[in-house]
Amino acid sequence: MKKCPRCGAELKTKVLGSIDVDECESCKGVWLERGELEEVKEEADPNLNWLDFEIWKHPEKFKSSKSGVDCPTCGTATASLEYGDTGVEINYCRTCQGIWLDRDELPKIIESLEDEMARKTLSDYFRESIDEAKELVTGHESFMSEWKDLSSVLKLMQYRLFVEKPKLVETLTELNTLNPFK
Repeated sequence: MKKCPRCGAELKTKVLGSIDVDECESCKGVWLERGELEEVKEEADPNLNWLDFEIWKHPEKFKSSKSGVDCPTCGTATASLEYGDTGVEINYCRTCQGIWLDRDELPKIIESLEDEMARKTLSDYFRESIDEAKELVTGHESFMSEWKDLSSVLKLMQYRLFVEKPKLVETLTELNTLNPFK
């Protein structure tokens, strides 16, 4: 039986999308086992699947300090990590790689990632598509997972093209209607 690291209440299973997580019914904090944050994020917004929320992949986005929160799974003291300038402070267990999120922090993370995605330019998406194409061969995830990531980036790049270059899209559409090989 896991206890809430904030208030000591028993954690109960809660389903977020199709993912079982542990929630404190008292303070509404959520414990996510290793990999569950990634799964919950992708269910909340499938377009976010390629935006990895890998804590140590982008150390410049995190400010780390000791926390007073112990891991509900293994009892190890967690590290308190502030994600960029989102105001979200997660508690990360270095032993089992679980994450404690206080009330309303998960929606803030999703919103932050969606904002990051919306701020990207066509050039950013072009660079991201090249990186994702490389990960098809060298990535640590399965081929299908890497393929989905690349497909998402290409789709988002297409949307950004529509926004940033509407005349180009109009011209390409007109050329497509003139195609004699149809």
